[in-house]
Amino acid sequence: MGLFDPISTAVTGVDASETWLNALSDNIANMNDVTSTSQGAYQERYVEMQAVPGQAGGTGSGSGSDGSIGSGVAVTGIALGSPQGVEQYDPTNPLADKNGMVRAANVDLGQQMTNMMLAQRGYEANLATISQAEGAYKAALGLQV
Repeated sequence: MGLFDPISTAVTGVDASETWLNALSDNIANMNDVTSTSQGAYQERYVEMQAVPGQAGGTGSGSGSDGSIGSGVAVTGIALGSPQGVEQYDPTNPLADKNGMVRAANVDLGQQMTNMMLAQRGYEANLATISQAEGAYKAALGLQV
């Protein structure tokens, strides 16, 4: 394990949490969007992440004799939810069909807020790791009392 591996690993967590928070904010911002029933609804965004495996041997990021120490996390993609959405009765909407129906996004605000709290905690935990590592390095160099 290299000297600065905790920082580089925590940075991957900060980046992944930021991407997750951005997707969640998009979902919340667009949850009330409607379209005509002939079009697809707003598609909810899901961030796909994967652990970055460590490297066997050496002193690089995530090094370990058996590669069991990981190197963080990587965003592997953004998956989209179903464009089917839900049909709602809104005859006053200019996009409504002859039956007064519009297609709305199928985004659950409660689930989005729960995920936002998880992403925020992950972001904060990784920033705390960076801060603690910085303090340890300064103390080791005698720059901090």
